[in-house]
This record gives sequence, C-alpha cells and structure tokens, in this order.
Amino acid sequence: MIEKLKSHYGFAKTPFGRTLAPQMLHRHATHAEAVARIGWCISERGLGVVTGEVGAGKTVAVRAALATLDSSRHTVIYLGNPAVGGRGLYSCIVTALGGVPRFHKASLIPQTMDLLAAEEHERGRNTTVVLDEAHLLGADQLEELRLLTNSEMDSHSPFACLLVGQTTRPPATSRTTFNWPAGRTLCSATTP
Repeated sequence: MIEKLKSHYGFAKTPFGRTLAPQMLHRHATHAEAVARIGWCISERGLGVVTGEVGAGKTVAVRAALATLDSSRHTVIYLGNPAVGGRGLYSCIVTALGGVPRFHKASLIPQTMDLLAAEEHERGRNTTVVLDEAHLLGADQLEELRLLTNSEMDSHSPFACLLVGQTTRPPATSRTTFNWPAGRTLCSATTP
C-alpha cells in the first residue's frame, strides 16, 4: 500500500517520517520563534527549557536549531533517557567527550568539568547538552546540572544545556515535585 502511494505521488521515501531533515519541515511562526530562542540559548551557553505537549514539535525545534550549528565548532551531546540518575548524567557527558568515566562520583564530577573545559579551550568547540524527556528529571539531577553550569565563579558556563520536556506535571498522587530550574534558565520556548 505504501509503495503504491509513493510511486503514485513520486515520493522517493515515505513522507512525514521521523527522518525528515529540519530544512524539510513546515515553518510556522511558533516553530521559528522556538528555533531562534534555542539558537540564542546555545550561543549564550545558557540553560534553556523547551516545553510542549506530546507531539507538539519540541524535539523537532531542537533538531532544527542544532542543524544550523557549524559541526566543526560545536559538540552536541544528546541524552534521550533521564533515568540514568545524577551520576549517569556525568558518565554520559564524559563518554560523549571521549573519556572513560571514573568510578567514584567525587572524581567523576571534576573529570566532567575538565573535559567540558578542554572541549572549549583546547579544541575551540562549544558543547551543548540536550536532555530530552526532561520532565522526568529528579530534583537531584536538576541540581547536578545547575552546579555543572558554575564556572569561573559563576561568570561563565562551559556548555549550553537544553531541557526538553512536557508541560504536564506529575500527578497529585506522585511523591515527587518537578520544578523547572527558573533561577538559572536563560530562555524558554513553548511549542503549541
């Protein structure tokens, strides 16, 4: 059936798939604004929050913004599952930057900070960490990310961080309360 539709309409591949390049997407005002805000957040090495309902285009907007970056000057670290815990966040960053994560968290934290600094100062690359499904992050993980953005007496961040998640909050019966890190958030974007 799909093959008949593709041949009838002259498509080389299935339209509206998940593998569409960002430049192939329909551009509307809200999407363009979200992409612009995300791009600005990355350029300022800030902490950005991208929210929206399921299927609203949050990750698509992030992909579109990331597609505009010069890959020789930017390192993008994508974490699609926040269930790795605080230590897991550090391990994922270290691994993505080519390191082997140290076992003890007390040595893993400075290793992460050193690799982020080396990426910037030695390689001349800006790092962007994208955490998808960020509404599932625990308070301890948000605090770990906040502390990672401290550098040079809080006057500089060694990376940009994009928290991408749903606008919905946990149910009232949940024992956890999720709060976006408003104090450090440089920009936010909501997709319709």
